[in-house]
This record gives sequence, structure tokens and C-alpha cells, in this order.
Amino acid sequence: MPSRWFRKEGILPVALGLAALGAASYFLLFAPELRTIRSLRAEISAKDAEVSEAMKLRTEVAQSRVGEGAQWEERLRTWERRVPSTPDTGHLLAEIGEMAVRHNLKLFGLTVASATGSAQGGDPTAAGTGAPAQGKEGAVEARFRLTFRSTYRDLAEFLDEIPRARRLLTIRSVSVKEKADAMVAEIELSAWHRRGR
Repeated sequence: MPSRWFRKEGILPVALGLAALGAASYFLLFAPELRTIRSLRAEISAKDAEVSEAMKLRTEVAQSRVGEGAQWEERLRTWERRVPSTPDTGHLLAEIGEMAVRHNLKLFGLTVASATGSAQGGDPTAAGTGAPAQGKEGAVEARFRLTFRSTYRDLAEFLDEIPRARRLLTIRSVSVKEKADAMVAEIELSAWHRRGR
């Protein structure tokens, strides 16, 4: 009997109508909004992935700046220290003098060498005047001639120390003459500084 009552009174059609209306309103009103929400969530997750990748790259750049960048900066500071912007001859002569004293060089003499010749024939490409030679990469060369008496061991230790000097020094020539009690050596050095701008 109760089922007849539903049919007679029209509650079942009303209930079915309400269910159909709910389903239709879901598909017509809420489903597009839900699709929009899903697409926005997908877009947010894609942006989150991009941000996390960017943060990883930022961390890598910061680490490389600390690692490789610091190494390059240290190399640049070493270059600027070893090849100063001015000739700074006073400090250079003091350093060479300290090395001479440290290695017991006797009758030590230091003169400015001409650019035309050296103790063993010279550099044919050097300039003909006594002016400093201009380097190819913005460095200027100043040549010095050292003469002294020493033992072979002191000479070898002095020559070994020249590349480790605070300034960039290169040995252009070495001339050694043996005497009865010691050797007389003549060394031509080049000291470098950056060209003024």
C-alpha cells in the first residue's frame, strides 16, 4: 500500500524531478567550475615544479659563484699582486735585495739593463732604446742586470726562488764564470707591471 500512496500523491515524481534537477544543476553549474578548479590546480602544480627547478638552479649558481667564482677572483688578485699597476721599483729592489742576503750573494750589484742586449746575445725583437719593452697583453717589462759572487748551491737556491717571488719575475739570461774560490754570475731579469690606462 505505501507504494500506491507515493504514486497517487506524486511524491515519487517530485523526488525524481528533484534528483534530475540536482543532477542537471551539477552538470550545468558546478561541473564547469570544478573543471576550472582542476585546471587551476594543474597549473599551480606546474608552476610549483618550475619554481622548485628555479630554486635548484639558483642554489647551483650560488654554489658555483662561491666555488669557481672565488677561484677566479683569487687568480685575479694573485695576478694584480704579482703584476702591479705601477713599476713599484722600490719594493722590487728591496725584495731582490732580501733574496740576495738570504742566499749569501757577495759583491752584489744591480743595474738597469738595456733592452738591446743581454749577457748571452740578447733578444733580437727587443726595442733599441733603454726604455721598458711593451708586452702584448698590456704588461710592461723592465729589465735588470744582477752581478754577484756565490757558491754553486747559493746560486741554484737564488735562481729557484726567483719564480716564487712576490712580483712576476722572469729570467732572461744567466752567465756564470768560475773563479778559484767562487763563481761570478750575471743574471738578467725582467720585472713586469701593467700598462697605465
